[in-house]
Amino acid sequence: MKSLFSFICLLGAVCGAQAAEAPQCKQQTVEKSLIEICLVKGAAFQHDFYTLKADKTLIFALVDDYADNVQLEHTVPDGEVIEFPLSMQGGKSVTIKGGCVPESKDGYESARVCNFYWGKHQIVKDVRFEFD
Repeated sequence: MKSLFSFICLLGAVCGAQAAEAPQCKQQTVEKSLIEICLVKGAAFQHDFYTLKADKTLIFALVDDYADNVQLEHTVPDGEVIEFPLSMQGGKSVTIKGGCVPESKDGYESARVCNFYWGKHQIVKDVRFEFD
């Protein structure tokens, strides 16, 4: 766990070393799981980060350049294991896919709209983060 925290700290997404302001977060409940997506804005002329949590557990933290087309696949092991409820969809594997796609206005990125699926369930639907 310490190594994961150190990794996230390097990204600046949890430690706030590069964060310009408090994260902007939006939550949705899907199949009894609480899903939270956040935008962690970087300081001036720095990258932003997007984080996704399921039931308060960090799934990913991605720099903005790599947040527009995401695909993560998980193979569900056999036997008694601890799994996210959304991973238990009856198949041997489950995929989280989607992204936060940039929108432009007057030649500048003005917003990102996020949509993600966890298997057959849409876990983030049209979440919009506006830029000033």
